[in-house]
Amino acid sequence: MTSGTCPDRRQTRILMPASAKEACALARYHSAPYMAGASALQLGWNKTGRWPEHVVSLNAINTLHGCHRAADHWSLGALSRLSELTRNPDLCAELPVLETALLGVGAPGIRHIATLAGNIGFAGDLLPTLLVLDARLDWLDENGADQQTLLADWLTAPPAHALIARVRLPLPQPQQHLHMEKLASRSAFNPPLLNIASSWQWQPQPDLRLAAGGASLRPRRLRACEQALAATADQPLTARTLLPLLAADLPELAEQPLLQIAANLVRAQWHGSHA
Repeated sequence: MTSGTCPDRRQTRILMPASAKEACALARYHSAPYMAGASALQLGWNKTGRWPEHVVSLNAINTLHGCHRAADHWSLGALSRLSELTRNPDLCAELPVLETALLGVGAPGIRHIATLAGNIGFAGDLLPTLLVLDARLDWLDENGADQQTLLADWLTAPPAHALIARVRLPLPQPQQHLHMEKLASRSAFNPPLLNIASSWQWQPQPDLRLAAGGASLRPRRLRACEQALAATADQPLTARTLLPLLAADLPELAEQPLLQIAANLVRAQWHGSHA
């Protein structure tokens, strides 16, 4: 069965599953989107003037809520509101870079309704930070079977009707330096022009993760930069070295001034990791 669209939101039927497996079954049967905070979904529907015939509400599924610290990671429920995460003092104390990223998403009213999984699903501002934190997703496939995937792999080809259940963030290491910075103008409530996040660990051996996103950029790991900088860890980082690597990782910016800005941000974070 395939769900169509309708011109009046009052015609949309909201389905209320009691479990994650039931939600997957309904989404597959009706070809319907999942909905929780719906902050991004409603913007899209209002813009087109078309609403789905069916949506699958996730708000009643308790297993998708909650945030706790395990022995070696933080486990964040997919339906955690962004403001809920910023109010968790232990999480913010252990992962201040995540708190910074969370507080940079929209206005307080948006953070009060937007969810963690929604930000992931709509390639939101958090993705570069989650990528360098090496986030892993617990999710259910369209048949309701439990799966686990690195976020970096998930983003290459998100499965149809898959339902994110939890986000796992490994605990930071003592010598790990985490950074995140955005170039953005919030006057018109637009996505950031550029978002650069990084994780640097030089001992006992180089372990680097860099990621970027932005209004015109699909969020991704900067693999060419990571490999080259790890191989030349004992050498100074210059724009001459960095610019061609960034051009390979971010070809959309190759002829734009934003590439130089990206290089400046990466160099500043590189220097910060040596401070």
